[in-house]
Formats: sequence, C-alpha cells, structure tokens
Amino acid sequence: MAQTVQNVTLSLTLPITCHICLGKVRQPVVCTNNHVFCSICIDLWLKNNSQCPACRVPITPENPCKEIIGGTSESEPMLSHTVRKHLRKTRLELLHREYEDEIDCLQKEVEELKSKNLSLESQIKTILDPLALMQGSQNEDKHPLADNPSKMDPDSVVEWKKKLRTANEIYEKVKDDVDKLKEANKKLKLENGGLLRENLRLKAEVDNRSPQKYVPHTQSEAIATPMGCGSPLTL
Repeated sequence: MAQTVQNVTLSLTLPITCHICLGKVRQPVVCTNNHVFCSICIDLWLKNNSQCPACRVPITPENPCKEIIGGTSESEPMLSHTVRKHLRKTRLELLHREYEDEIDCLQKEVEELKSKNLSLESQIKTILDPLALMQGSQNEDKHPLADNPSKMDPDSVVEWKKKLRTANEIYEKVKDDVDKLKEANKKLKLENGGLLRENLRLKAEVDNRSPQKYVPHTQSEAIATPMGCGSPLTL
C-alpha cells in the first residue's frame, strides 16, 4: 500500500508533457478530454484545424480549450537561446521520427494488402477457368464419357452447373473483397500524404517561432518613433 501511495505521489510530481511539441508544457490548456497542450502550440494548431490533435474532439468557440488554474511556468529555469534551439530541434526530430515510424507501418500494411490482392486475383483466375477444373477432374477420374460430352450423364451436367454457380458466387465475393482492399489502399495513401504534409507544416511553423526574429523589428520601431510622439517623423 505504501508503495502504491509513493508511486501516485511520484506521478503527480512529474512534469506534464505537451502533446504537440513533446516538451514540458508552458501556460497549459486542456481539451474536454483532458489532453494537455502549450497555449502557443494549440493556437498554432487551431489555425488550420478544429479538432484536438490527440483525440479529435471538436474545439470550437462554444467548446474551447480551458486554461489550467495554477499552471505557471515561473519555476522553470531560464535557458539560453542555444539550449532552447537545440531543444526545439530535438523535439522536431522526435516528431519526425514518430511520423516516419507510422508511415513505415502503413507502407508495410499496404504491401501486405497488395500481396493479398495478388493472391485473390490468382484465385479468381483459377475459379473462372472451368475448363481447367474439368481437365483436372478428367485426369483424376479418367471417365470414358469425358471424351464425348454428348454422352455425359444429365446428373453430371447438373453437378457442373452447380459448381459453376458456386464459382460465380465465390468470384463475386472475392471481387468485393478486392474492391474493399483497393479502397483501403487509397485511404492509406491519402493518410500518408496528409501526415507528410502536416509534418512539413509543423516543422516550418516551429522553425519560424524563434523569438529572436521579433527583436530587431521592435528596436527599429523604437528608433523610428521619437520620445513623446505617437507617429514617426516625416521629412
């Protein structure tokens, strides 16, 4: 029991990780399913999406993310610009690696589906070739009437019709399975493309979020505007 209490206390003292940048959360907000994000990260995400990136629950003005009371970042140590840059790079690499692993799994699944498609196609060709079935049966039975179809027993004709009907039913079922597999392949390819585009977009946005880019602009505005004036000087 003491070990259980100790584990619970330890889990409550661990830093919360943002589901987007995978770093320690800053100014935390949560969705309705209690997934935690940095406020900056979720703001960037919601510019192009309207769902939670973790559980896909809709995030709208009527159902927004809520701030965590007491979730401050004042106790976090001050890190240099170089350290923050390396941290961002590491987080991006982790995200990229995670997407690549998921893409590899999807590609393997696509290859497995392709092999199943080929196997089903070969089965269809075999089923749709009644002559091959008849020849195989003739080679096994060596029935004397097989060389003269006109002398075949009517019961044999009925039996072959039943076999052909069964083969057609199997063909239709296999054809439906092939169509479903092809549709699944298309969806997987679309998901792969979407993941790649989202990965590139997140990488570009995080690269452009360096705080150093805004310092020169602020300093130039301060120089261009004289003390006590509301607008820059004009010549």
